[in-house]
Amino acid sequence: MIINSITLFNYRLYEGTNTIKFSPADPKNIYLISGENGFGKTTFLHSLLWCLYGRLISDIEAETRKDIAALGYNAYLKSNLNHNVKKAYEELDDKVKAGIRKSGYSLEYAHLSQVTNYYVSIEFTDVIIPSLPCTTLTICRSYDMVLEKETVEILIDGAKNELTREIGPEIFINDFILNKDIAQFFFFDSEQIVSLAETNTPTERRRLCSAYNEVLGVRKYEDLKKNLENIRLRFRKKSSDIEHREHLLSLISKRDGLNSKIDQVRKDLESAESNLAELRNEDGELQMRMVREGNNTTREEISRLESVIKVTKQKDEEYKGQLKRFLEYAPLAIAGNLLCQTKQQVERDFKLKSANNDQLSRNYIVSEISQDLQLMLKELPCEKETSELLRKEIQKVLDKHIDSNNLSDIQISLTDDEYEEFISVYNHITTTYRLEFERLSDDYRKNKQILERNSRRLSSINCNESDELIKNIRAQKNKVEDEIIRVDKRIKCLHETMGVHIQELATTSKQITEISKLVSLDDIDEKKDILSKQLIEELSDFLYQLKIEKKYSLERRIKSILNTLMHKADFIGHVEVAVSDDDMDIELYSVDGMKIPKDTLSKGEQQLYATSILKALVEESGIQFPVFIDSPLQKFDKSHATKIITEFYPSISKQVVLFPLLHKELTTDEFEMMKDSVNETFIINNDTTHSYFEKVPIDNFMTY
Repeated sequence: MIINSITLFNYRLYEGTNTIKFSPADPKNIYLISGENGFGKTTFLHSLLWCLYGRLISDIEAETRKDIAALGYNAYLKSNLNHNVKKAYEELDDKVKAGIRKSGYSLEYAHLSQVTNYYVSIEFTDVIIPSLPCTTLTICRSYDMVLEKETVEILIDGAKNELTREIGPEIFINDFILNKDIAQFFFFDSEQIVSLAETNTPTERRRLCSAYNEVLGVRKYEDLKKNLENIRLRFRKKSSDIEHREHLLSLISKRDGLNSKIDQVRKDLESAESNLAELRNEDGELQMRMVREGNNTTREEISRLESVIKVTKQKDEEYKGQLKRFLEYAPLAIAGNLLCQTKQQVERDFKLKSANNDQLSRNYIVSEISQDLQLMLKELPCEKETSELLRKEIQKVLDKHIDSNNLSDIQISLTDDEYEEFISVYNHITTTYRLEFERLSDDYRKNKQILERNSRRLSSINCNESDELIKNIRAQKNKVEDEIIRVDKRIKCLHETMGVHIQELATTSKQITEISKLVSLDDIDEKKDILSKQLIEELSDFLYQLKIEKKYSLERRIKSILNTLMHKADFIGHVEVAVSDDDMDIELYSVDGMKIPKDTLSKGEQQLYATSILKALVEESGIQFPVFIDSPLQKFDKSHATKIITEFYPSISKQVVLFPLLHKELTTDEFEMMKDSVNETFIINNDTTHSYFEKVPIDNFMTY
């Protein structure tokens, strides 16, 4: 499927008729459309989604969903009319508008459709519709401001067709052009698709699972299976087995009631989310009023300032205590050379004292030996002269081992603990003391500046808050913020209620399955039931095998594409696609089997991860549809950008339309790498009143 042309008439920035035509895409498949910020690149992308899906655009695009929730769909439609045209529309006389509402656009009023209507039109070729030959297919969605009516027209080879009228344009587009659940894979903003890497909530995972089932063709088999199950239930509803039939009917009634409750909760959620959006808009307006009155501070900022002041005060006390301890050593650090000399003297005296202690111990031992020998001589049976001679000789020997040095040379006498402490202090002062002191002083100074700055800011706010007008606005804003918190809590409660109902519905559905087996049927219905049961079992087996096959195939594709696009060889060792009922998640594992949390990936890597999922799903589905990408190289570094340019864009689809911001999202070098695959280039110009398309030569694209 290829897009031949796109026309925007009076749609937002595009006043009048603005048509862009694409040349055949074979073999060059890339088309570049660029323009300055605010010229209408994103508007152009949104116009295509609106043309195809109308009200359902809120199911695809998050930002538009917020706008519709805040304004309501009708107000959203009215806001799409070009600003300049809207002025002319508002100048129309009320009687003229009433005449159009009554009689339509007669010859008298035909020319006014130029200021009361806007539309977006897309022309396709190579469209394959079963049993319906088709060369071109055109979808045109328009909105009339006077009639307040949205209209969709589908032309096959330039004419209306019975098929489109019979099934309705919305179903036709969903079934034969592109299902809304998978549109996000073909129309996306590269910055926003990183949300695929953050599918943490059940709602986000269900949305991904729904898209997965639709893309891989699982949904149609599940719908067929569900239809067969409903046929079997219809057989049992008219059974003559009263007891089991009544039990079954009560369970079916309970199931229908639960479905109604779930639908009601969904409506309440939509209402609450819409209310939340309105409250946030009101909160924003009150914030703007405060800004205009000279106070742009939010309650969160005041709380933040108070928290910062509290923390910095605590740190201030801690820093003062640490500085006090550092200052105790300051005199020693200031002493400089004197401290070095003291250290030398301490070491000398400590060694001398240690040596003297050793000598004293030795002298004591020698003295003890001397005394023992003297006693021994007295006991010996020898003459006095001989005994005296022995005593003198022994004393001479002992005197050789007695040191009579004077210990008075020691100037500083320290114990072992005192010596170790002194050496530790000296080493600290001569090594890390200066650096740590400078760092601590710098931290103390910076913390002091933060404390003083935030204190002055809070003091200034408090002065402004004393103004009566600002005080009233602040009171209103606080009230709205409290209501936002309340509604947000209600939304969480509704989600919890939804979960309870869904769980109860699953239990009831299981009971219906069990009791259905007990209901006896009439002969004719029983034969049909047996056939239906057989088909359901075959479908169940087929679906199981299909899901397993698609799961493994998708895992291999995502891993291969990720490792191809990323810098790191074999960064991903294993990818696991976990699909359960309506829930789906994708887990990444390193080569050594460790799980890789997706929130630890850089923004560029998250974008590559999301891109790999898109590419894998598109390749696996075999769906041929043009791909439109806004901000195509945002967040990518040079190496990643090269991979995307050379391996992703040329192969993702037969027709790839990119919306880069020149020299920021697409450099000259990157354009040169892409050039061989570029078919045509366009520039969106703006003359201050409206935007329009201009085709430019490929060689002049970067310098236009």
